[in-house]
Amino acid sequence: MLKSIPIANAITLANLTCGLLAIPLALNTETSHYAFYLVILAAIFDFFDGMVARLLGQEGPLGQQLDSLADLVSFGVVPGLIWKSWMETKGYCPPAGFCINSYIWLLIPLASAYRLARFNVESGGSTYFTGIPTPLTGITLASFALIGSSFGTNAGFSGIDSLPILSFPKMIFNHVYLWLYLPLVASFFMISDYPMLSLKFNSSDGVNTWRWLFIGGSILLIPLLGNAAFFGIYLWFILASFIAFRGRTNNTESL
Repeated sequence: MLKSIPIANAITLANLTCGLLAIPLALNTETSHYAFYLVILAAIFDFFDGMVARLLGQEGPLGQQLDSLADLVSFGVVPGLIWKSWMETKGYCPPAGFCINSYIWLLIPLASAYRLARFNVESGGSTYFTGIPTPLTGITLASFALIGSSFGTNAGFSGIDSLPILSFPKMIFNHVYLWLYLPLVASFFMISDYPMLSLKFNSSDGVNTWRWLFIGGSILLIPLLGNAAFFGIYLWFILASFIAFRGRTNNTESL
């Protein structure tokens, strides 16, 4: 008889379920925004499974491995497929015939797999991340389903149509170089050794001020940037982390 599944692992499986349900939606730009919403839901489950595991004493190697497998699908495979479908729609990645652009999206799940595997064999306990976390990267890249929808129509940049000085992002987000190179840049930062801010407040590392600045800045970016808020938060995360940990590298990591 099968043993009952711990509650924390059941929540992790809910994360994986969201990722699996998002895959067919990610393959079509007309439904890719629904895939993005499922990625957000997966991130919520990903947040709570660890919390529940600690509260109920259900932490263990099985949960850790299961969490990484779920994250690979929800924050690696799904964002990659969203990227592929939008590349094809924009004409940067023809669906027929050989084109190197057709394989750019593979960098996202491949880098995610490497980062997650590296975490599983390294010791934890750090109050900061090494490299950018897979969920943040996946959510950011998946959010381009919303950005693509905004700029694929006559609708302007969500939330700032009345501010002409901020209308320039439409040109940036429609540029082929952004779609070609962002997966490469995002993959590099995922597997890099750069220390990045986590929300584990600890006076010993001396960067709590930057944690608060990151949180405050992120809240301000949401109404300002609308559909592109996650991309703005992603860039702010990198900048804040580089300033907070300037000149430092580390090979340890914490979830």
